[in-house]
Amino acid sequence: MTALASEGRAVYAVDIRGFGTSLGGAAMEEPPLQNPPFAGVDEAIEDIAAAVDVILERQRASALDLVGFSWGAIAAARYGGDNGDKIGRLALYAPLYAEIDATWLERLAGSLDSVRLPATLGAYRLVTLDGVIRRWDADLPTPNSSAYREDGIPELVFETLSALDPRSSSQRPPGFRCPNGPLADVVRIWQGQPLYDPAKLTMPTLLIRGSEDTTSTHAAAVRLLAEIASTQKQYCVLAPGSHFLCIERNRAKLYEHMNDFFAPIRPNATRA
Repeated sequence: MTALASEGRAVYAVDIRGFGTSLGGAAMEEPPLQNPPFAGVDEAIEDIAAAVDVILERQRASALDLVGFSWGAIAAARYGGDNGDKIGRLALYAPLYAEIDATWLERLAGSLDSVRLPATLGAYRLVTLDGVIRRWDADLPTPNSSAYREDGIPELVFETLSALDPRSSSQRPPGFRCPNGPLADVVRIWQGQPLYDPAKLTMPTLLIRGSEDTTSTHAAAVRLLAEIASTQKQYCVLAPGSHFLCIERNRAKLYEHMNDFFAPIRPNATRA
């Protein structure tokens, strides 16, 4: 956000329900298995739509540029496809698209104590510091994590997110609540089900991912690029970088590509 705002843009981030400062919701307060996965892509679309309308009115703009990361790219692409008049340009970082991925399904099941997916997912799960590190390390091609990230970054990420959940410190070990709706959506993606239609994406679109990203794969990105309707589309691969390139040592390259893509296209254009 700081990098994009440094170019003079108005920059907003949305906490989808269940995340960050939007943690509330009855399903997040009850035991997780009492409710189905909370805050999937359908709910995210409602939240994005509400935020877009507020931002456009506040900025007195006719359209804005939208960025989605990982599961957020699913939601951004779905919203952009259905609301092309409100989206000037679309950037999908570490995008996910329909791709059968048995390896990740097996890895995911193992991380959740071999539960059957997605039938037994509850509304949310607890994410510990160890879970953050293991998830990040699973996407790295080497056990030498320092080649990709500075020391202390996983701890900082965990501390920041935990501070937003008043229950985190009372858990043993400490852990913050994370909605399982996105997880259920990703399972569907890895089972080969598309959750958005790239043929509806007619605005300039950027696909960008780290070269070692095993969650957002090169094969899926190439297929997605081919199916996007826009004639103004591009696909960039940044090396080195994993799925979490945005907070790795090479993150400045990601920021630079985003700023280049979102550079003003008309002298009198109004963008947010």
